[in-house]
Amino acid sequence: MSDNRRGCVYFNFGTGYALHLLVSIHTLRKHYDGPVTVFLKPDAHSDRLKRDVEALGVDVVYLDRLSRSFDRHRIFEASPYPTTLSLDSDIVFRGPIDALWEPLEREGVLVTRFHAPAFGIDGTPQTPREHNRKGFLDDVRPLLAPQIYERAVDRLVREGIDINIGVLGIARPRGDSFLNAWARAMEAGRDLRPPLMDEMLVNALVGEHSHHLADEKWNCPADECFRRTSLADAVAIHYFGDACGLLGRNSRRMGRNVDTWAGRIWYRTYFEMAESFDLSYWRRLDRRFDRRIDPPFANGASMTLRYWAKDIEIGIRNARDLILGRRKPPII
Repeated sequence: MSDNRRGCVYFNFGTGYALHLLVSIHTLRKHYDGPVTVFLKPDAHSDRLKRDVEALGVDVVYLDRLSRSFDRHRIFEASPYPTTLSLDSDIVFRGPIDALWEPLEREGVLVTRFHAPAFGIDGTPQTPREHNRKGFLDDVRPLLAPQIYERAVDRLVREGIDINIGVLGIARPRGDSFLNAWARAMEAGRDLRPPLMDEMLVNALVGEHSHHLADEKWNCPADECFRRTSLADAVAIHYFGDACGLLGRNSRRMGRNVDTWAGRIWYRTYFEMAESFDLSYWRRLDRRFDRRIDPPFANGASMTLRYWAKDIEIGIRNARDLILGRRKPPII
């Protein structure tokens, strides 16, 4: 049932994630009939995207104060809903989100658990890997009071509590103290622009305010090295880092990788939507779209059969190895 006090928001700039956005809204609408607003930064493609977004039963608002993730706090300030769930466009929803509203309104802020290694994949405190979470937190240290930074490090390293803000909720006015602190830090860091500033400031500041820490199933990474939840139990699958190398440029592709179950879920969803909605324009502009599904496998039915066959093959191999004692039950 629709409730205009509560609503979901997305924001988009440019064309890189426009296809992601449309597919995400398509999946959200299977499970949620409440208000949704997309904030668009005006550009050469935004009018066309507005038309397609509105065709999915979603409101569109132009907000020219968006400049990538450094302005994420502004979507909560501009939200038409007292209780807002902000959703990244590279998320596929596989179940209802209704259970998030009550704890969000009770606590004022809702964040989702993230299980990225604090010092990077295979990293240690003595030998951290490049682009590690502790390093990203250090990057925002100049924007934090010393005691807040120290408590944030303690939560991240000792307690193992990390947060990904692909799903982030703020209920006003209860969550205003957090939103105001976050906005001040974001504006103070505008010229510095350290990597992941928005996310690492949330990690640092949320512990100082009332909040609900939701299970990662509500914002489950597509890539297994960043999660502890089986994708079969995930309500929302997050395809962040799409097309990046997991351990460098030449390593396994992250995100929508057709060789992973998570990747095949996304492409099946895309083909399902494309049967009744023209996505061709945004497909051409999506540089990260996996070209291996181009002809002769561009037909959705053919790709679905191909993926099903591959999944069956993987399932048979896993069952065989479990019976023979060759491996532990996989987290998929």
